[in-house]
Amino acid sequence: MKKKFVVVGAMAGTLIFTQSALAAGLAVTPSKNTLSVQSGEGVQTVEAVPAYLYQDNNYFMLRDLGKILGYRVDWNEAKKQASLTKESAAQDLQHLSAAKQAKAVKQSKQTILVGATEYENMKCLNIDGYNYFKLRDLVEIMDFTCGWDSAKNQIQLSTGDLRNEDGVSQTAKDFLHEGLNQKVIEEDVPYIPDSKDYAALEAYMQKNVDKDFKASDFIIRESEEGSTTSNLIVLDMRLNVNGVPTRNFGYRVRCINKKAALITFIGEKNPDFDITKAGVQKLSDADAKQMALDMDKNSYKAEKQTVSRYFDMQELKQKCEVETTYIDNGGATFVTAHAFDAE
Repeated sequence: MKKKFVVVGAMAGTLIFTQSALAAGLAVTPSKNTLSVQSGEGVQTVEAVPAYLYQDNNYFMLRDLGKILGYRVDWNEAKKQASLTKESAAQDLQHLSAAKQAKAVKQSKQTILVGATEYENMKCLNIDGYNYFKLRDLVEIMDFTCGWDSAKNQIQLSTGDLRNEDGVSQTAKDFLHEGLNQKVIEEDVPYIPDSKDYAALEAYMQKNVDKDFKASDFIIRESEEGSTTSNLIVLDMRLNVNGVPTRNFGYRVRCINKKAALITFIGEKNPDFDITKAGVQKLSDADAKQMALDMDKNSYKAEKQTVSRYFDMQELKQKCEVETTYIDNGGATFVTAHAFDAE
């Protein structure tokens, strides 16, 4: 089910005004943004949500976000404290604040009370007496995830369970594939996107997978899967061998709704592997690129060369791979790839 709400007098998409306000040394620019909000009830599109652009980040008024995400926002003057209470009746997508030129801007900090938990010193911008926050600074306390859909030029917020295009809630079992070595995580293993807090996952891995597992021993890359699934991220974990990742050993941990849900095992650790005996990368980029050209032995123009480095867990050797993009006489491009011992 999709609903669409439009703030009167504003166009869809993201509209950046050309004027900016400079106060207290801070320059902010009013902006209007389209937000797609996914919840258990479906997807709601909220257009022309006012904010201020500062250093490539949009800052939103807390009260506006409360209306969008269904929180009542109260102010305790005595404690100088804002409080958030989750209430579906608090959602009001048609009466948001108005974007206007700012007169006074300064950096500030705010304490926010959610239930019995106080979140102190939340960084924000105080603009004309009101505090504005970056979305990613509020994901934990307001229990949502956020992402960017470049194709639709809109911000995506998700407050409910991850659902597919038919509105059906998705679980780890939806991502199981025959032929892959995978393990569904049945326990509650929280992970907040972009937090890099792997403590809960590390404890689970030590208990259920490898008693010697340490997240600090791995090179971990985090990515979102798909432009419409901000509640679905993947942690690609490869063993760090003298500064480079293993290509054929590690784990891919799929996280759904801020919880680690599924582990896909990548290869196996060689029983003869000893980190103290592992070599280091010595082959230079320049030498590797020339070796690749010498291997190809063709007269076509080399348009681009890309070098990647990894440790081969099966061969127990440091490797360097070079991809070379060529342009033939007809203007078509093709790519060759060569891997070299790099020790």
